[in-house]
Amino acid sequence: MKKSEWYKDIFREASNIAISHALTALSQMIGGPIEMEPPEVEIVSRVEFLKRLAERGVSNGFTVMFDITEGLSGLTILQFPKQSALNISAVLLGMEPGSVTELDDMGKSAIMEVGNILISVYTDILSNLMGEPVSLSPPKPAESLYDIEKELGRPDLRDVESIIVFKSSFHKQDIGVESYFYIVPTPESFTKLVKKLESQVIEEVEKQ
Repeated sequence: MKKSEWYKDIFREASNIAISHALTALSQMIGGPIEMEPPEVEIVSRVEFLKRLAERGVSNGFTVMFDITEGLSGLTILQFPKQSALNISAVLLGMEPGSVTELDDMGKSAIMEVGNILISVYTDILSNLMGEPVSLSPPKPAESLYDIEKELGRPDLRDVESIIVFKSSFHKQDIGVESYFYIVPTPESFTKLVKKLESQVIEEVEKQ
């Protein structure tokens, strides 16, 4: 098995407990049973990361940024593409799917409640992988791709070339929601995370 596949397996294992907690919280918030798929994870280049952000829409969807304040260093970004943002906003506000066509402040506030649950999932996953707490700052709005590019111009992030992308999907009846969580670690933090993953890969190989 390729090392990249081992990484994905380790991410999946670290996700299991966090996902079960998220399912309970989301079901209570949304009202009724939901299905949630395990997060998909991949590592992409800086150029590909910015391309995907732009394609999924920053200004017309829902996008917020967080600094990583403990465990690792860098930036994280939570993004709901437009249709997913509209879907979850309608459900949380008790409206018919498709009836919400624009996000207002109330809709954004509702989405952030779901976002907080997903953020908890991702920080739990990272904490499980790192073997230590991982914490984030309060959210910072991203109104455009420029806001994100400006953050990437920070001295600690200028040399970042590898971004970790999590994709989460959950469904309630015929309503689907996708979200993306991007981890933009400093080069030092990326090396730290990869070393943790490699040590776990070695442990898995030795068990076989």
